[in-house]
Amino acid sequence: MRLLSYKYKDVDENQWSFSKIEFGKINLLVGATSSGKSRLLNTIFNLGKFVAAKEFKKGSWDIIFERNSKKYRWQLEAKEIDTNNIVERDIVSEFKNSEEFIIIDRDLGKFLYKDKELPKLSKDETSVTILKDEDDIKNIYKGFSSIRRRNFDLDALSAASSFDSIPIQLINDLEKKKDLEKIRSSSLSLSSVLFLFQKYFPSCFMEICDYYKSIFPFISEISIRDLGQLNKNLGVAGKVPVFCIKERNVDTWITLEGLSSGMKKVLIILTDIYILPEGSIYLIDEYENSLGINAVEFLPNFLLELNKDIQFFITSHHPYIINKIPVKDWYVFHRTGSEVSIKYGEELTQRFGKSKHQVFTQLINDPYFKVAE
Repeated sequence: MRLLSYKYKDVDENQWSFSKIEFGKINLLVGATSSGKSRLLNTIFNLGKFVAAKEFKKGSWDIIFERNSKKYRWQLEAKEIDTNNIVERDIVSEFKNSEEFIIIDRDLGKFLYKDKELPKLSKDETSVTILKDEDDIKNIYKGFSSIRRRNFDLDALSAASSFDSIPIQLINDLEKKKDLEKIRSSSLSLSSVLFLFQKYFPSCFMEICDYYKSIFPFISEISIRDLGQLNKNLGVAGKVPVFCIKERNVDTWITLEGLSSGMKKVLIILTDIYILPEGSIYLIDEYENSLGINAVEFLPNFLLELNKDIQFFITSHHPYIINKIPVKDWYVFHRTGSEVSIKYGEELTQRFGKSKHQVFTQLINDPYFKVAE
């Protein structure tokens, strides 16, 4: 799926609103602290959870998107009315030859699907969720189910580095059919996911390892070990995979848990990108915190070289990342109160592109970059 244009407004007392934005494949969100970058990512991710996980999210969205060569518009407004969670407005349209045809037209008084009245259905779920098994809605549902966000705080890194055993049923399913979707939806730890990659998709596993070693050339060997063998005192029942590396001139294995935060983040992103299906959306929020130069340099190079249909949304304050991503892919945020406006990088290309000074320095000195008092 590809978000083409996006407009959002809160429906609660805060009333944050974002002006309409037209997105591309790589979207670098830049701006001063508290200008709304992470908040916008939250609204995109929340919509995905609203659809796929049935987690009610308040807000007002007006978006245009495409998936599998079909173009759609979705106008959705969900709020709390008399302490009840209610989808108040829900209109889904498809564009055909530049004309917009309504598929779903829903409000508090009606629920029309292809001009046919439906019975009263759940008022706290989106129409896309309710009608996900219909042929012309299934495409939309799968698109919003493919939105993934990576949080890189300490708790998230700790969870990704944890150990778990792999369910027998998942192994049995993969033995019958090698299906990346089953791995992606399994919620397993990073080590277990990489073990399954090694076992059922060895070429993907080798590509991840080769790229990983190119970023951290001090790595001499990569292996998926068994936790019980690494520490026989634990008395672990069954096999528990652990991603391990060896460094040059060092004989002992270093487990995933013992790697630096930068090495963990790089491995997480590499694994995510290989496991995500074509047409996914990937959200990365301030990846660069507490990273060494190898890990910081990895991200823009990897994104610009990647030959896969994934739409990226990245927030960053790091000079290297901002300088490395082309200015045309920037979205500069400016907030006045709860109103957020966005200036396209293309508007800055002519002015910044001809200068020999770093564009990051010009950006932070631009009056538009500041948050209005």
